[in-house]
Amino acid sequence: MTEMDWQEYRKNQKGLGGSDASIILGLNPYKSAFSLWLEKTGQTKAPEINNEYVEWGNLLEPVIRDKFRKETGFEVYENHFVLQHDDYDFMLANLDGEVIDPQFDGERGVLEIKTTSERNKKDWEEGCPNHYMLQVQHYLAVTGYQYGYIVVLCGGNHFKYFLIHRDEYVIDKIISAEIDFQEKVEKNIAPEITGNESDSNYLANAFPDDNGDELYMSSEQEKKALTYFYIQEEIKALQGQSEALKNQIRLEAKDGKIFQGEKVKILMPTIKKVVFDSKKFASDYPELYEQYKTKESNYRTFTIKYLK
Repeated sequence: MTEMDWQEYRKNQKGLGGSDASIILGLNPYKSAFSLWLEKTGQTKAPEINNEYVEWGNLLEPVIRDKFRKETGFEVYENHFVLQHDDYDFMLANLDGEVIDPQFDGERGVLEIKTTSERNKKDWEEGCPNHYMLQVQHYLAVTGYQYGYIVVLCGGNHFKYFLIHRDEYVIDKIISAEIDFQEKVEKNIAPEITGNESDSNYLANAFPDDNGDELYMSSEQEKKALTYFYIQEEIKALQGQSEALKNQIRLEAKDGKIFQGEKVKILMPTIKKVVFDSKKFASDYPELYEQYKTKESNYRTFTIKYLK
């Protein structure tokens, strides 16, 4: 496929790709299985990701591939195909490339290329993040290969790569979870909604305004509400303890900027902040305020009260 064909294919892809594996297993920090299910069943559209990070990631991919080839001396190949599992045709793989590491007796492996910003550098200090490791294990499941490499460029100048061995236990978990998820897609059965930000955003967009109805909870729904209430009370208690400890430390440190022990270091620098009084500005210059105020939007609150 050409790059244009590939991007168009991804928009309409019905199967499950490598980046879906960690989402389905509940190990992706950015998206939940529920949100992915909404996309796969056509109820929502996957967000268009057309930003500088994606643009530069695409531009740098050939450069990083060539750097990996020179750094390792391995044979490296591009792969322009959409690959499909022999037994589970909904499992797909779109590889950034393939590699031949001599220690694997001439057998090919998966090559996955990532670019990330400097602020994410710490996530790669002790290995690749779990959701990327699962992506490669998904590709190993589809291809039947025994190994793969993840290559990452952090902040434009920190180059690293990691060898990922095929893990049959992990692959079995991936296949089992993806079979279950695909069945939910085909039967239109929603996975359980989670606390992931993607789920919260869906609810905010799907139900932006209340309809004025007063509903009555089932016993099962009330159990959830009570559990939520008790958890919130525990959080309040812990926040109080946390704030007290913080204030005790601040009192002991007085006006010191850094408070350091053997295992922890506390930073307390002075931060100067300028606050804009929008209410006074609106009162003094109402016409100008109307001209420059930001777009108004609705949102729903969530307040729980204990009745007994």
